[in-house]
Amino acid sequence: MRSTAEKSEGNQVDLRIEIDEEELAPFIESSVRKLTKQVRIPGFRPGKAPRKVVESRIGMKAIRLEAIEESLDGFYRQAVLDNDLDVIEPPRVRIDEGEESGNIAVMATVSVRPQVKVEGYDSLVVNLPIHVYGTEEDITLAIERMREQQAETTEVTRPAQVGDQVTVDIEVTQQGEPQEEDSAVDLGFRVGKGEVSADVDEAIVGLGIGESKEFERKPTEGDTEADAEGESGPTSQVKVTLKAVREVILPELNDEFAADVSEFATLAELKDDLKKSFDNMRRAQGRQLYPDYVISAFLEIVEPKTVPDSLVKEEVNSQIHTFGHRLDAQGMSLGQYLDMTGMSQNALLMQFQQGALQSVLLDLALRSLADALAIEISTSDVDEELVRISQSLNEEITETRKRYSTIEAEKSLKAELRKSKAADWLMENAVVLDPDGMPVSFEELKEPTEQETISDPGDEEISDAEPITENSGANLDSDQQA
Repeated sequence: MRSTAEKSEGNQVDLRIEIDEEELAPFIESSVRKLTKQVRIPGFRPGKAPRKVVESRIGMKAIRLEAIEESLDGFYRQAVLDNDLDVIEPPRVRIDEGEESGNIAVMATVSVRPQVKVEGYDSLVVNLPIHVYGTEEDITLAIERMREQQAETTEVTRPAQVGDQVTVDIEVTQQGEPQEEDSAVDLGFRVGKGEVSADVDEAIVGLGIGESKEFERKPTEGDTEADAEGESGPTSQVKVTLKAVREVILPELNDEFAADVSEFATLAELKDDLKKSFDNMRRAQGRQLYPDYVISAFLEIVEPKTVPDSLVKEEVNSQIHTFGHRLDAQGMSLGQYLDMTGMSQNALLMQFQQGALQSVLLDLALRSLADALAIEISTSDVDEELVRISQSLNEEITETRKRYSTIEAEKSLKAELRKSKAADWLMENAVVLDPDGMPVSFEELKEPTEQETISDPGDEEISDAEPITENSGANLDSDQQA
């Protein structure tokens, strides 16, 4: 058997396979035996007709076509290996020569995994949105919240100031009609802390007890009230009346305060402990975000960003299959999940679509990076991975080796290892900067610390910032304001 591969359009390859007649002979014998049992010939019991009678009845062309069909899978697989083709779809096959006699020539048009360009991979700069250590601002904010928790209030008669605890009545009308859902009686809040809408916060500053202030509130973007012409809804009239003011008195920041709110005797010790806690928390956050941001930046330089539909469909099906297994582990079927969420199967497919696109693009990009880095996989690399797989599956290493004993399986395993090494290289060599432009090392983030925790010292609100890609996005929750 001989084969040649010639690149065609796009990611298509024309694979010509030539099979000698002698190589086809065993398959012709097998086809004759098979057809002899299937064909009924008058005067002979099933399977007992002489070969020449069978050949005369069926025709040599039909026998050879049966033999070619039976043998082609093996010859095709060997041709793919001989030409080192990474095929991603079943081939389109036609027989060019040898249907009736002589040597056979088959043309298989195959789709191979496309290659993408990753120019600039060696000068990748990534901006991480968080510090990977506790900052002075972190510590200051945490201590201020502790002071707030220990604060006392005293009633005052002066006008309201930022930071005061106030009690107000809010009356909202539209075109003279009261808007009960937007109004409030004896509403308490801290001025300037974002606990109410900005217009109310602004109106209350400088207002004396018993005094009122009126202003107009225009509809905001996204307001559900709009007229039939699609114009914004009516303007609201808002009246805010100040009923009480209490000044918030924070405890003095000293060693006594530190002893009251913590196990530490001095303020310096409290700050040191907060610094350690923030360091651990920020490092843990950085360890989670670092790979996502590096990969996101890496995908930005990949060209082209289009991928074959067949790979996307395969990835979508794989993700849904994995998702189904997770549901099974929770005692729920995919159908029950769809019923519970009111989601259609098509909607679920669309939900996985973008993630699949990114996964396929990353797969292609890492393969190209592995080529650019000339990454080789050694026998020891394969052995270590087989041991890891056997341990993860809790099976004997001999069983694992058996499953990966074919040329195709070993080739696939090596491809995964090459991608893994390429990703490791990317993590180690990308220039990652924190918000201050200081470099961040992934190796340092991986180093263990005495005590790591995701808990937030002082209950600080820290955004789990994520790259806004198809797979993830910033999650910003807004509090409803009066």
